[in-house]
Amino acid sequence: MFWLRLSAALRPAAIILVLIIIGLALYQFLAGPSTPKRLDTSTTVSSDEASRETAAAAGAKPPRAIAPAKFATPFAQNAVHLERIAPRPPLTPTIAKDTGPRPTLLHKPLVIAAGQMVFPQGELHFKDLIVTEPDEICSAPDGSLWPCGIIARTAFRNFVGGRSLACVVPSNTWDDTLIVTCLMGKQDPAAWLASRGWVRTIDGGRYSDLERVARVEGKGIFGSDPRGIAAVPDSKIVIEPDGINPGSDPLPVPLR
Repeated sequence: MFWLRLSAALRPAAIILVLIIIGLALYQFLAGPSTPKRLDTSTTVSSDEASRETAAAAGAKPPRAIAPAKFATPFAQNAVHLERIAPRPPLTPTIAKDTGPRPTLLHKPLVIAAGQMVFPQGELHFKDLIVTEPDEICSAPDGSLWPCGIIARTAFRNFVGGRSLACVVPSNTWDDTLIVTCLMGKQDPAAWLASRGWVRTIDGGRYSDLERVARVEGKGIFGSDPRGIAAVPDSKIVIEPDGINPGSDPLPVPLR
């Protein structure tokens, strides 16, 4: 019984001892090959000798020492022989910037005539156009008269439709009527008026050719009433007066 108790008490110590021995053996085995060798400091090699030995081993000439006199700036040596030359042209082409006035986007247009508009900032009409006044009366090829000014204004109002225009104006507000060139999106409203025959143009202006074509084709104010209202023919019936004075019409029909 005594020996059994002794062996049971010594068993953990034996296991620990065996593990320690195994650990020491592994440490000696692993640390042995990687142990750094001591450098022999008895002999020192300079960097110049090392570079010469490296160059000799490679079969090349050793590098020369830096000569500060040979690396001076151009203004330090022979400055009297220097000459300023023009710079070379740029490798990439340069794009000229547009320095002219930029168009201003004008909102809430009110068409008061064909070629003339009013904005909250002021009034303007288009360049190279002659405004067709709303009270203008035109003569059709058959001799009939029709209110071409009002119809031209209505046609231009329908074309604009409340859209904004980009115009070159001098300031945010102005007092006098400006004569400008505008764009509505990518369309030129002045060209539209001239090509449809709703305005006359200035001789030699940019829209004179469009007016010439509109005249030949009988468009707009150069043609007939586009509303298609036929003239009322005369009945050619004459009634003899019977002594009754009809008097004047109390409710005259206004012209439209």
